[in-house]
Amino acid sequence: MEYWKSTSKQLHFEVFGKCGFEDGTLVEISGPSNSGKSLVMQKLIAHCLAPYKYGGRQWSVALISLSHKVNTESLEEAVRVELRDWTGSGLEDVPTEAEQAEISKECARKVKFINCFSTEDVINSLRQAKWSHVAGQNIELIALDTLSEFYWLDFRTKKEKLSKYRYYKQWQTRLGQACKDAFVCGMYTVDSSFLENRYGDSGLTMKINYSVKLTKNRGKHTLNGKPISFKDNV
Repeated sequence: MEYWKSTSKQLHFEVFGKCGFEDGTLVEISGPSNSGKSLVMQKLIAHCLAPYKYGGRQWSVALISLSHKVNTESLEEAVRVELRDWTGSGLEDVPTEAEQAEISKECARKVKFINCFSTEDVINSLRQAKWSHVAGQNIELIALDTLSEFYWLDFRTKKEKLSKYRYYKQWQTRLGQACKDAFVCGMYTVDSSFLENRYGDSGLTMKINYSVKLTKNRGKHTLNGKPISFKDNV
């Protein structure tokens, strides 16, 4: 079975095709535990951050992190990989290693990291991200890593017990509505077990424009059914 390396350029094309993100796009990245969901999100964010000159979108991003897997250092490295991927495709003006490091730092500075440790933190973070544009912060993407992280914490404290699917639907709607209100794109990761509608609940309120489905079996990964090998864990 032939595997392809998940360079950011290849990954972006595999997920979005030639056109890429459209206005108001909502992206879902799902998979079981340790299947690479946060890595895929990090790569896609790196592509969004990179300058136009190197194939990116030059965006600013609000990253709401519940699992704290993506940080400034890992994102800077992901952007450097993004730059190397594109500079190796025939560009005349190739930045030096020092220039790549500086560009990566500049890109990472365009990310507003919002670390959450409770459901209340997430609710406040969505409000904060939604109104960032009103405060003069030009956010183009709200990304939420590990949407399902606090399910069991909430399950123990709530009188009304929500199924995994209803919990997922509730938070997917909150994120989607925040993105819609702010006129920005949205992206999130979620454990695939939350996508199983076991009790026949009504479907999702918010439309998913692009769905990235990851699997992991005996150490081998697939992305939307296609074998994938992560490169340097970034």
